[in-house]
Amino acid sequence: MSVIATVAIPASEFPLGSLLEPVPDATVTVETTVPTSDGVVPYLWVPDEAADEILAALEASTDVDDATPIDEVDDSVLVKIEWDQRVNGVLAAIRESDAIVTSAVGTASRWTLRLRFPAYEDLSQFYTDCVDGDVSLELVQLHEAVDPDSEFRFGLTRAQRELVIAAYEAGYFEVPRKTTLVELAEQLEISDSAVSQRLRRGLAALINATLLVDSQRADGTGRTAVGTDAQPRSDRDG
Repeated sequence: MSVIATVAIPASEFPLGSLLEPVPDATVTVETTVPTSDGVVPYLWVPDEAADEILAALEASTDVDDATPIDEVDDSVLVKIEWDQRVNGVLAAIRESDAIVTSAVGTASRWTLRLRFPAYEDLSQFYTDCVDGDVSLELVQLHEAVDPDSEFRFGLTRAQRELVIAAYEAGYFEVPRKTTLVELAEQLEISDSAVSQRLRRGLAALINATLLVDSQRADGTGRTAVGTDAQPRSDRDG
């Protein structure tokens, strides 16, 4: 089964790390694509107001053969990067482990990447290659990928998912609310106390599996209190 890991790397140890030195308040994101011969990170979204400085930094980088702006949307510019084939470090480790970069965000201090590996063995190889290459790697979050019909989706048990959907469809999250916990309990034929606890756990799991990592990327902390999306076995019925 494939495994998804979110890792954080100091900007100084990432091939694109020096990009934001002239514009320390800027944030750049990677345009995720199906892996091709163009490289691990072929496209990069940069803020329009910082595009000139970032393009100049790319052109000066020994890791980059060419950088070309190819599109502009709202306040961002899409840049295509042609990497030097001798690029090493974390990008080489990603390539050698057959990982897919599903998202990546960079600031002046750190880069946070979400990587999908074919198996745990590939993640282990990636970690070993990073250590051997003196790359300081912090594991932020780790979990197994699940298919759409799995017991767990977005960190939710089936019971939690059923309740969250029922609450949404009944208008529980609207202002003012169109239903109550008691009415949801009657609909699902469980106690209102069980509804309250299951809903809180479900929303917490959903936030952890979807929003939390993105917010950590934005503020640069890259930390989470949970190592996997699945809850302890004792909580899986609620």
